[in-house]
Amino acid sequence: MGLERDRLKGSMFRSMIYAAATLLNQKKEEIDFLNVYPVPDGDTGTNMALTLLAAAKEVERCGSESVGELATAAANGSLMGARGNSGVILSQLLRGFAQVMQDKHTATLADLARGLQQASAMAYKAVMRPVEGTMLTVARYAAEAGKQAARRDVDVITWLAAVLQEAKTGLAETTQMLPALAEAGVVDAGGQGIVTALSGAYSALVEEEVPVLMAVAPGEELESAPVVATMAGIGPLESLQFRYCTELIVKGNEILLGELRKELEPLGDSLLVVGDRKITKVHVHSDRPGQVLEICRQYGEMLEIQINNMAEQNRQASRRGELAGRNGQGHLPSSGSIKGSDTASRDAEKQMGIVAVTLGDGWRALFEGLGVDVVLNGGQTMNPSTEELVEAIERVPARHVIVLPNNKNVIFAAEQAAKVVEKTVSVIPTPGLPHGVAAAAVYDENLEFAEVVKRMKDAGQAVVSGEVTYAVRDTITDGIRISKQDFIGLQQGRVMVAGNDLISTTKELIRGLLAKRKAEIVSLFYGRDVIHAAARELLQQLRAEFPDPEWELYEGGQPLYYYLVAVE
Repeated sequence: MGLERDRLKGSMFRSMIYAAATLLNQKKEEIDFLNVYPVPDGDTGTNMALTLLAAAKEVERCGSESVGELATAAANGSLMGARGNSGVILSQLLRGFAQVMQDKHTATLADLARGLQQASAMAYKAVMRPVEGTMLTVARYAAEAGKQAARRDVDVITWLAAVLQEAKTGLAETTQMLPALAEAGVVDAGGQGIVTALSGAYSALVEEEVPVLMAVAPGEELESAPVVATMAGIGPLESLQFRYCTELIVKGNEILLGELRKELEPLGDSLLVVGDRKITKVHVHSDRPGQVLEICRQYGEMLEIQINNMAEQNRQASRRGELAGRNGQGHLPSSGSIKGSDTASRDAEKQMGIVAVTLGDGWRALFEGLGVDVVLNGGQTMNPSTEELVEAIERVPARHVIVLPNNKNVIFAAEQAAKVVEKTVSVIPTPGLPHGVAAAAVYDENLEFAEVVKRMKDAGQAVVSGEVTYAVRDTITDGIRISKQDFIGLQQGRVMVAGNDLISTTKELIRGLLAKRKAEIVSLFYGRDVIHAAARELLQQLRAEFPDPEWELYEGGQPLYYYLVAVE
């Protein structure tokens, strides 16, 4: 069934990817739960599962039985589908493995061992400051075991068993390597994801049959919600300059992205051509979708063709909006929004623009009010993929783009997205929404791009932030004993206080923040589970206790976090 004593064929590599993606998805919630801090937004398992699912889907599209071509497909799929830091690192592991497998129809044990070595090296290289006790460590243990096992007279199954066993050893040792893991009594979540994926791959070899790609449980949607950049306000149908949203994948041997982009450019707007010479994604708004397909056909095989009438979508959205308004639901859900029209032509292109990742209607309104061009829905529990970030960057009508990730787990994916677009992109590493708002507040498009970036970075770094949420399990973290369902206050991501009363916990956190620095402005952003009257009452109490700073209150609408605090 594709498996030989000392060699791996493409059919079994395909099965291994399918099985790895399936098992990782099945176990994603358990991995999410391993978050060091007992907050309800652990998403390492979810991010890794979605990333590997994207890799598996690309393998599914690949008609080749060559290990090298299938590995390249997996690497390409994971790159564009990568979510969060763990997903980006996973994509780098697959990319390193694919580099060694290139041009190999089958893989020997020596090839596989070198592939794991390069995978580990690529992942370490991708991280600015590698830390031991993380998924990097687990990947390194696995790579070393693969190197040692390849020197022995073993078969592929025995070789992978040795790799898996050493990965488990490395995972167990992560608890001793990082004090935070030891204190919380958990192993590294990303490392557990690596072990889970390897376990799935090993099961495919042992069973020697091709598993069905089922990366989600029955009843769940196969894919996450598509990225749809809708207009900030739904306007009249006449405002649509081009009616047909045309998307497809082009697969070929020598796709010239620049030439393809140049040919498609006159046919519409919102043009996106990203990928490499073998597989490219095309997105364009045009009144001539047939001509778009005809041009793309000259560059290779066309897959996943989708043509949607945006005028009809607009009418349906308007009807939903009217119904939502009558029901008092307010804003329409959307995965992304563009301030103003989505049909800005190249003639309207400006010097620079901004993409911001947010979560919550209040935050979206704040960023749009500060001049952000594209607001991408995401953040905690819903990290946007590299591909979604690429699309957002491409939709900004400017050649210079600033990206505000506004979440420490989105920064890495944003940096990867910046590398695959032709625009000049600067990612400002804002670790949270309050930092992003501070950065956006000093944006001045009349200055030079480099000066704007510096000002925004400085403004974001000047903020000290706090968060109030609840605990999902009993634990001891940062020396604080926490019970499940306790309210917990964090400063810059570190637990500072825990208690059973929301107001008292929030006040204690803010007291701690103000004790550490002199504040001129303190901003409170209340979440979707806090009513305005309660937030207003808390603000009055804080003003009475701390009369010196200027206090501001905003509706953020973020889930999971009752309050986000910014001290400037």
